[in-house]
Amino acid sequence: MRPRHERFGLVLGAIGVGVASAVAGWTGVAIALAAWAGWGWWQEKRRRYEAETALARVEAHQRASRHDRAQQANDLTRLQTLLSDVPVAIVWVRSGMVQWANQTACTWLALRPARHLGQPVVWFLPDTTCWSEAVRAGANGVTKRVQIAQRTFTWRLCWFAHTDTPDSGLLWIEDATERERVVAMRRDFVANVSHELRTPLTVLIGAIETLAERDFPLEPAQRSELIAQCAREAKRMLRLVGDLLQLAELESGAPPAFDWLAVAALIDEAAELAWTLAPEGLTVAVSLPDSLASAQLNGDEAELATALRNLVSNAVRYTPAPGTVTIGVTVEGEALALWVDDTGIGIPEEHLPRLTERFYRVDRARSRASGGTGLGLAIVQQIAERHGARLVITSEVGKGSCFCLLFPPKRWRIPAGAQSGRNANQQ
Repeated sequence: MRPRHERFGLVLGAIGVGVASAVAGWTGVAIALAAWAGWGWWQEKRRRYEAETALARVEAHQRASRHDRAQQANDLTRLQTLLSDVPVAIVWVRSGMVQWANQTACTWLALRPARHLGQPVVWFLPDTTCWSEAVRAGANGVTKRVQIAQRTFTWRLCWFAHTDTPDSGLLWIEDATERERVVAMRRDFVANVSHELRTPLTVLIGAIETLAERDFPLEPAQRSELIAQCAREAKRMLRLVGDLLQLAELESGAPPAFDWLAVAALIDEAAELAWTLAPEGLTVAVSLPDSLASAQLNGDEAELATALRNLVSNAVRYTPAPGTVTIGVTVEGEALALWVDDTGIGIPEEHLPRLTERFYRVDRARSRASGGTGLGLAIVQQIAERHGARLVITSEVGKGSCFCLLFPPKRWRIPAGAQSGRNANQQ
């Protein structure tokens, strides 16, 4: 059925044709028919224009919607790419099920997106209480210790809930293990410094109070002994403060400008110190092959001399007579090895990984009695790192120890014209 306005137009047209035929005859009828046809044509054009306009409007809206959807998909892909590179685990959860996880989360939680999407997130957490406690803590977060592959980690879990759907939102997991370790190291460092300073200060205060006591006068020999004790403890504190300042400077300061230094000169200086410190019956030897007599190191003379001084002091301190301390240089592969070897008491294997920690001592009483501060190897480690070298420690109880600084190829050379070229040394 035609629309009402069209039916109304047909009726009016028919009436107009009838009136025109009655009044003006066939001429009026022709004119009325022409007017009616023109009006119908105009109406058809108007309807077609309106339909085309509406269709164009719909198509434009669809194109805009498709563009918006494509832009949103592109933005989502970019966001997922960015989130995949962050060093925290991020999991998108809907109704407790995994919907998406970044690369870090896949690694930590052993997630495989192709297999595990749509499965409960609690299945992949190392502790069944992680999920409930994270949801309860919300954005404030909760810290938990978790066990993964026989290793203990400290995780910080935060839950950013989606208000419209239960158990939906973003699970954020941050590995705080390293940060906790650094905090513990700082806490232990302060405690160790306090302990190391308290002991000599206690001795100093006791000696000074004894010297100041008038009711019990001291014999000259006793007074001299107390004064000597005060001097020893004061020097010990001075060494401790000096080592602390040097360690802080090495850790925070930029490396100085390096120069090419003669390896033979560094070894000779370390040997002179060893001969000075060595007790009677202790042998000090130097191992300097002719092929490396002209070898040079690229580094800072003061720092390298300090590293060798600390290694030599330790070797002499823990090698009883009749023993031997040897200072030498060799080529290990492409690296230059500068080492101090002794036939001393040795170090148990379980202590080797921790020897470069600040204030770490295998035998605290022996080290303190011999004048050590517990910072010598920590300083050597820092100097090695600043020179791109590695500190390698080997030891066997009852047979001795070897402390070796390995310098990479770019850090050493044999000048042209020397007795043997560097290539010959490596064959």
